Amino acid sequence: MYEGLFPPIDNTNPILNKDGDVNDTVQMCKDIVLQTLKDTKKIAPLLKRPTLEETCKAVFDFFYKHYQYKEDEKGVEQLCRPARAWHDRKRGIDCDCFSISISSILTNLSIPHCFRIVKMYGRSYYQHIYVVVPKFKGANMNRRSDYIVIDPVLDKSDYEAPGINEKKDYPMGIPIQYLNGVGGCC
Repeated sequence: MYEGLFPPIDNTNPILNKDGDVNDTVQMCKDIVLQTLKDTKKIAPLLKRPTLEETCKAVFDFFYKHYQYKEDEKGVEQLCRPARAWHDRKRGIDCDCFSISISSILTNLSIPHCFRIVKMYGRSYYQHIYVVVPKFKGANMNRRSDYIVIDPVLDKSDYEAPGINEKKDYPMGIPIQYLNGVGGCC
């Protein structure tokens, strides 16, 4: 049903950074979203609903229903563009690949959101990433009632895993376009 909505992939696996850290990973997630927005351009409007909450639920449901979860290969952080994530969906993708694809859809729908990384269960390192959406402009992203969680690694929509001991948000704005010259709109 959704096959024709994603572009074909070239199936390459280049190394982007030989010695990356968590901040590099999140920045690369953001860069991949902006560089590959066309990957979700056709699916995004199909997931749009009348309200922000309903749209976020539809996005969660799409990923929860059609994608499997699988950890990355040991020793390497693997980031999938949305078309590759769709291709690998039955084999499985991990949390950052989910987050990239979700962010791409939200960006195509002009919905502001953040990548959230978390430390859990008393561990000293960040181990999970997902997307959070402010419910309104100026929302307090430390107040649970002010944002929506999209984390299809979990079994429930708008649910944040227990055991979070530290979190950090990376806002993902919408693309800013510079119009230079005469276009076809006016």
